Amino acid sequence: MTRPMIVCLSANPGLDRRIRVPSLAPGGVIRAHSSLALPGGKAAHVAMAARALGAHSIWIGFLGGAIGDEVAEGLRKLAIDVLPVPAESPTRVNLELVEDSGIITEVLEPGGPPGSAAQAEMLRLCAQGLRDHWKGALISISGSLPAHVPADFYAKLIEAARAAGSKVFLDTSGDALRTGLEAKPDFVKPNRKESEALLGRPVRNAQEALDAAHELIRRGARSAAVTLGADGLVWLESKDGPAWSARPPRLNPASTVGCGDATLAGFAWAALQGHAGEKALRLAVATGAANCLAEFTARISADDVQSITPQVEVQCLPLRPRSRP
Repeated sequence: MTRPMIVCLSANPGLDRRIRVPSLAPGGVIRAHSSLALPGGKAAHVAMAARALGAHSIWIGFLGGAIGDEVAEGLRKLAIDVLPVPAESPTRVNLELVEDSGIITEVLEPGGPPGSAAQAEMLRLCAQGLRDHWKGALISISGSLPAHVPADFYAKLIEAARAAGSKVFLDTSGDALRTGLEAKPDFVKPNRKESEALLGRPVRNAQEALDAAHELIRRGARSAAVTLGADGLVWLESKDGPAWSARPPRLNPASTVGCGDATLAGFAWAALQGHAGEKALRLAVATGAANCLAEFTARISADDVQSITPQVEVQCLPLRPRSRP
C-alpha cells in the first residue's frame, strides 16, 4: 500500500549543532560537555516528524558546500528522500546551546543567498514534481527566506502547487508570510510573535489568537492556527469555523526546539488521513508535545504521540461577530 506523501520545501535549511555546556558566561571560556550535528531547518523537522508518523517524506531545499552535503546525508539516513538544489552559498550552521540547568539558547546564522539560478531550479523541480511524481501529496513550506530571495518566492511555489491540485501548508513569517497569504494556502501556522509582527497587535490570550486567525483567513488562508507555546494553540478550521483551542498535558521537556514544526507535521498527517475537527487537532498537538520528549529535535516516537493524544485538552470556542477593519 502506498504511504501518504508529504513534500517539505526549504529555502533556508541548516545544520543544527547541539552543544551542551555547564552554563553560559559571556566574555569567558566555556568548555562543552558534548557537541552533536543534526540536519536542521523547519522543513527538515517537519519531514522527520511526518516520517515518524508514517508518511513518505520528501525534502527539497537549497544546499551548498560540505555542510549541505552533511545535511542531505543526515536526512537520507532517516529514510527521507532528498532533492538537493545546489546553492552558491554554503549551508548555514545553527547553534543550540543547552545548559545543565535546562536553559536553551539558540544562535541562528543568516542563510546565504542561493543565487538566481538555484531559485529558478527549485521552481522548476517543484513544477516537474507536482506534474509527474507528487500526485496527491501535501506540500509543506516552512522557514524563513535567505538573503536576496524575493518575498514572493513562496507565493510562486504555492501557486504552482495549487494549480496541480495539491494542498499547501505554510509556516513562515514577515514579508514571506504576507505575500504567501495572498497566494491562498490551505493552512498557515504562525506562532504568537509571528502573528503579532504581521498584524501589528498583541496576541495575549485565546480570544486574541482567534481574532488573529480570522485575520489570517481574511488575508487569504483557508485555515489558520496560532501557536501559543506551552499554552497550546487556537485553530480556526475555516472562515465560518469551527474554532478550537487545545492545550497539551504538562511534560518535562528535554527541549522545546522544533515543537511548532512537529505540530505542523501532525496537522499535515491528519489532513493526509482525512481527519478534521477535534481528531485532527488532538493529533497535531500531541505530535508537537511528543517532540518535547524526543532525544533529538523532531525524532518523535509514534508511541508517545498515541499516549499523549487523549491527554490533550480541547475546547470549542464561540465565534463572536467581528467587524471588518
